[in-house]
Amino acid sequence: MIFPKAKKIAEDLGWYKTEDGVFGLYKGYFFNVSDASLISNPQYKFVTVTSGNLTEEQRLQINTELVTNKKRLKFTSFEIGDTDIFFRFAESFIYTKLKTVYSLFDFLVDLFKKLNIPEQYKCHSCGTNQKVNYYNLNDNGILLCDTCFHEKNNKFYEIEKLRISKEKNYLTGFLGAVIFSIPGIILWVLSAVYLGRIASAMALIIAFSAFIGYGFLKGREGTFKKYIIFLTNIASVIMANVMTVFALLMKEGSTLKQAILEFQTNETVKEVFYVNIIISFILGLVAWIWILFLRKDEKLMIKRADTF
Repeated sequence: MIFPKAKKIAEDLGWYKTEDGVFGLYKGYFFNVSDASLISNPQYKFVTVTSGNLTEEQRLQINTELVTNKKRLKFTSFEIGDTDIFFRFAESFIYTKLKTVYSLFDFLVDLFKKLNIPEQYKCHSCGTNQKVNYYNLNDNGILLCDTCFHEKNNKFYEIEKLRISKEKNYLTGFLGAVIFSIPGIILWVLSAVYLGRIASAMALIIAFSAFIGYGFLKGREGTFKKYIIFLTNIASVIMANVMTVFALLMKEGSTLKQAILEFQTNETVKEVFYVNIIISFILGLVAWIWILFLRKDEKLMIKRADTF
């Protein structure tokens, strides 16, 4: 999701977009701007500037200037990478203002010019400025020439082909999700029986356990993966609540047959069950939203970027 501030920057500068961010040139230098996901706490705005390869002296000077001007520029943290510099702006109480982002842009442009760091309208892989285009590389903006694009595209194709050959099928992934959910169900019931607490919060743990189990048995990565995990979660939560009711009734002296009958006919028991189901679903909602809507597929991807 592209947030309003990033959209405004892209509109003003004629930038390009990925699924979650925008990118392009500002006074000859290349920037990516994006935001953390909606469920991130605290919320962050991210800015990355492409620097190219830096000398040790340039790295030291950049580090000194950023540390010295951190308060004025209002960023939370920064990291100097091999070919770029990454900034975080924490947005716990107030959102980052547009002028704050532009102030960082201008500061970096002036600093790069002072340190004789060249402008970045060139291929970020080989350095040529011939036949260069904007690309979306795994949801990150980049400039590549035609040759480097085809090389990366072919490399990704081979990696994906190898990964797919090692995958099994949806059924295997489903079994993995079920197997990894079972310990959570058992802990849920034991917590209710021996600690006297209905462990509805285990719904969150079961959700992520199923996700891990699917991957552990190398289930197929595809459209149905997230729905299989989601439905497994729903079934596991219902099963855990049913087993909890039976276990508590049997703890009070009922036989299994009597517990089943009570579950079917006793309105008080059914009310407790439905309340716990609702609480469980609410607590599992965060994980389910992430699995269904927010989680990115791990598939490698490169394509021509769309203008904003």
